[in-house]
Amino acid sequence: MQRISRREFVKRTAVTGAAFTSLPAFLAACGESTTTSNKPSKLVVAAVQGNEDGPLKKVVGNYKSQTGIEVQVVEFPYDSLYSKLVTTFQANDSSYDLCMMDDPWMPKFGTMGALKPLDSEFGFTRDSDIPTVVYDVGTWPPPHGPVPPTEQSKTKHLYGITIVGNVEMFMYRSDKSSAPASWDEVLANAAKYNAANFYGYVIRGKATNPVSSDSLPILWSFGGNIFDDNWKVQLDSSDSITAVDFLTRKLKQYAEPGAESFDAAERSQAMATGKAYQSTVWPGEITGIVEDPTVSQVKGKVAYIPIPQGPSGKGLGMMGNWLLGIPKGSKNGQAAADFIKWMLKTENMRNYVAQGGIPIRNSILNDASLASANPYFKALAASFAAVPNWRPRTDQWGAVETSYGTAMNAAVAGQLTPQAAMQKAASEIRTVMKNAGYPTA
Repeated sequence: MQRISRREFVKRTAVTGAAFTSLPAFLAACGESTTTSNKPSKLVVAAVQGNEDGPLKKVVGNYKSQTGIEVQVVEFPYDSLYSKLVTTFQANDSSYDLCMMDDPWMPKFGTMGALKPLDSEFGFTRDSDIPTVVYDVGTWPPPHGPVPPTEQSKTKHLYGITIVGNVEMFMYRSDKSSAPASWDEVLANAAKYNAANFYGYVIRGKATNPVSSDSLPILWSFGGNIFDDNWKVQLDSSDSITAVDFLTRKLKQYAEPGAESFDAAERSQAMATGKAYQSTVWPGEITGIVEDPTVSQVKGKVAYIPIPQGPSGKGLGMMGNWLLGIPKGSKNGQAAADFIKWMLKTENMRNYVAQGGIPIRNSILNDASLASANPYFKALAASFAAVPNWRPRTDQWGAVETSYGTAMNAAVAGQLTPQAAMQKAASEIRTVMKNAGYPTA
């Protein structure tokens, strides 16, 4: 994937209309440095390959200039990084001093006991300028929502700091209408603006992770869920089925043909080339395509807002954070912690933003001087304030998402009714969770 940069790959894909599976995030790194008595000459970071670590690579030189410590970024493709980290943690290997982690990986790594606690071991405390949910997503066991049975007796600790301030949001053509306040208004606008070669709504319907990510904010905003707080499966509840019907039948009337094959790049391409009115969106799509003047034909005509409200009275986005943690096997824990603190410092985060990073500090997201160059910052701040959901905190998430995302794709394709799709997914997930020792029903 590194023959060309991920940004360049996405740009070319947007222009050609070819398929591209985008990961829900670009790296946003930030933090602070202190001097240690035995400071190493080098820290090694295991990182995801692509735009997620692009801004990180651009700022580590400053850290060496200020501290004398080189930060070597070792890159792996997404799936390879996960496998490499699991193997490293199982062996308690000391090859990496820091690791980048997608937030759905935290349950696996937390259950393994693979990371050093940042709070009790290195003195990390919560900063009021950083949203509470940013700390919560890096805490294990999770501070709210269902907790896996094997983890309920564990003491909560902070094991990861978000370095990608990434939350799923909503985009629409602001040159045509005002912002939709609810999903009912989204549907009304889809019907109003739908036309030949102009889609009223774009569905990211590709199987498993893409359609799962696209649909969960709608599911939650309608009062549906995958699990309740006791791990009882909720996908075949009336609220969940109503949400799936809304997306796969009502909105689909005004969606693009072949929605069941669309991924993030196709969605962004449709917006960027003036072929669509609205859709959900991740920050990476905004910076990589929709607001990129070398790609977009609608720059300045698209606005960004938090996920609209559903019948539940809430609009709930989904977190897609990348976190930075310290493997338990690292021999340079204090120096690694100092690097994270350095990255979190406001002035360093501002420099990170200048390199294309996505910040987590409210003061930066709400800085009016940065709004023109980063038109989604205000919406991202509001999305954090609305307390977005994370994917269920279980090490069984991979199997759960496969069942849910496969069934959702079948519903988008019209192969299963919304009710049949959710009943199928719910049945499969109950079996998975029961076999893993969860008290599901």
